[in-house]
Amino acid sequence: MPYEATTAFRWTERAFHLIESGGIQTGVVVGEGVVTATVGGPCPRCGHQFVDRQVGQAVTAVRGGHGRDPLPRTVVIDVSCGCGELHAGAPGEVTGCGVAFRVQLVLDAGSDAARPDEASP
Repeated sequence: MPYEATTAFRWTERAFHLIESGGIQTGVVVGEGVVTATVGGPCPRCGHQFVDRQVGQAVTAVRGGHGRDPLPRTVVIDVSCGCGELHAGAPGEVTGCGVAFRVQLVLDAGSDAARPDEASP
């Protein structure tokens, strides 16, 4: 598959369906007040395997005055194909097929676990 820099919404939709079916795995860890999200599996465009880890915001507010940091309800991750493969037409030594897509996860109440946002891809 040739390289194509694209953010077409169909790739976000495809990623959403891959998450729902278990093809793409997601995870969110909250540690020491910092949210870290991981997305991995087959790229929705080229199908090659990728893993994307992103460190999000620092959580600083206090929940209920009990000294616990609140967990953000939603974590949005912008992911670019990082499959490590050279695709024809890629600029320079860039790896990946060029696709970028958005993944939105909702944290389960009372937990550090996340699940795909079922309201929208």
